[in-house]
Amino acid sequence: MSLKIELLSAPQGDALAVEAVERKGLGHPDSIADAVAESASLALSRRYQAEFGRILHHNVDKVLLAGGAAEPAFGGGRVTKPMELFLAGRATATLGGTHVPVDEIAAEAAKAWLRANLPTLDPEQHLKMHSLIRPGSADLVELFERQQKGGAFLANDTSIGVGFAPLSRLESAVAAIERRLTGPEARRAHPEIGADVKVLGLRDGESARFVVAAALIGRHLAGAAQYHAAKEAIAALARETAAASGFPDPAVVVNAADDAAAGSLYVTVTGLSAESGDDGQAGRGNRVNGLITPFRPMTMESVAGKNPVTHVGKLYNIAAGLIAEAVATALPELGAVNCYLASQIGRPIEDPLSATVLASAKSRRGLRRCEAEIARIAKGELARIGGIATELVEGRIALDRWPLRAPSLEAWTTLSGAHRALLDEIAFEAENTADYTGRTRFSPRTMAAMAKVPREKFVRTGDEETAYLNMPLPIGYGQTISQPYIVALMTDLLDLAGTERVLEVGTGSGYQAAILSELAREVYSIEVVEPLAQEAAARLARLGYRNVAVKSGDGAKGWPEKAPFDAIIVTAAAGEGVPPDLVAQLRPGGRMVVPVG
Repeated sequence: MSLKIELLSAPQGDALAVEAVERKGLGHPDSIADAVAESASLALSRRYQAEFGRILHHNVDKVLLAGGAAEPAFGGGRVTKPMELFLAGRATATLGGTHVPVDEIAAEAAKAWLRANLPTLDPEQHLKMHSLIRPGSADLVELFERQQKGGAFLANDTSIGVGFAPLSRLESAVAAIERRLTGPEARRAHPEIGADVKVLGLRDGESARFVVAAALIGRHLAGAAQYHAAKEAIAALARETAAASGFPDPAVVVNAADDAAAGSLYVTVTGLSAESGDDGQAGRGNRVNGLITPFRPMTMESVAGKNPVTHVGKLYNIAAGLIAEAVATALPELGAVNCYLASQIGRPIEDPLSATVLASAKSRRGLRRCEAEIARIAKGELARIGGIATELVEGRIALDRWPLRAPSLEAWTTLSGAHRALLDEIAFEAENTADYTGRTRFSPRTMAAMAKVPREKFVRTGDEETAYLNMPLPIGYGQTISQPYIVALMTDLLDLAGTERVLEVGTGSGYQAAILSELAREVYSIEVVEPLAQEAAARLARLGYRNVAVKSGDGAKGWPEKAPFDAIIVTAAAGEGVPPDLVAQLRPGGRMVVPVG
């Protein structure tokens, strides 16, 4: 590999006199197309791994969202023509006589993402889905299989990947503003704010201006006065968020195209501009770090939906970002770090045709002192590039966020010695029980949740010192808090990705619900002992688990008002069979974990 380390002499980020940054938010048509493409790829990758023990050849990166038509109105409105979503690409549908229902998997992955992230959109009513995914060419599939079996993966294309770090104040502010406006707290406090939010940040010296386009939902607004109040609330949230990024007095403009006199306001039915004809396409929106940064190095490569094994258009943009971030973190004295990776079709993916790292050292001599560490980091990340596919599937790396790689387990919480010892024991027990469970280790997301949730808050007063023993403990009313290993095992078997609505039967003290809260979008928990249910609900609310709802009742009957569920977990033995009401409330393709017998 040819690795060059050079001085970055041009000003970058905060050092620039002028800067412009954009982020297309969660519900922007282009962001929807990207998310659907990547969700389809991840779903196919997981199915391939389950069926064949490896990821098969696929590229489902051609997604088009065609806008519909709507008649928005204060207090309501209706979608008159559904949006249309076209999924196209290539994917292996048959191997060794085993058929994979590619269209169904991709379509269900798309709907699952839409349901989880755009709750005002009804995929069945507001959207038509068209899967145009076709089998890959026989020679490409055969080549891919040969590489998999040989363990040597070759670049499938000649491409360039780029990455930079750290983010500037403006870049951080733009990302934070959009995520706050579309996040769960804003949704609860301001249900009128739709998911289609776009933020443009401009900086001239120390002066910053943010232009926000936010689709507002008509049924949550009684009239123009409430609409303008909502705009003021959005502006206030944006100013507060920008101030946290170092801009104490930013200018904020919300929905600049409004013409109040003409009655032209950004009101929608679903909170999406796509409902009224705004189209979206994969690859036209944010880059892998979730931003559009014309003052920084960027490529035009469309990353979402490409296979994570050999597609260097995807791998090198991710790897370049990981290298830049790792160098900037390890060597903060360097300031800005840019990384460029160029591939040549047919070369091993860990051996790019060219790798270049540019760093803003104060002098060439200062850069030379850092060269060995820069080279170690760059070569280390490239040596591990074959593991990016696994990290994507497990959620440790994700597109459209920064940093790309989730923090390590230690970063989630400051662990006591007893807590850390418990995690070590869970990992040891997972390996020893793999013959029975099929899992030699639990996913990093599961273990991170086990690390983050303080079990001592869920045991009886006086039992705190034994909270991190790997054993059940009494919690009163003849009930116990489950053994941590069993909690981790049952949680891991659900294979939660973070977008699911989960039903838990058997709340107990709320410990399992807290673990699920860290891993799922929504958790609904039922406890048959009413005092326990009341105590758990109060405890979870006090500890800040705001995506958990608890009620008292017969868990065997489920929670039909909140169904269907993507996953159901039953923490108490279900006798000789699975309650039929729970089966009926499980979404097709969902997963249930229940002790039977």
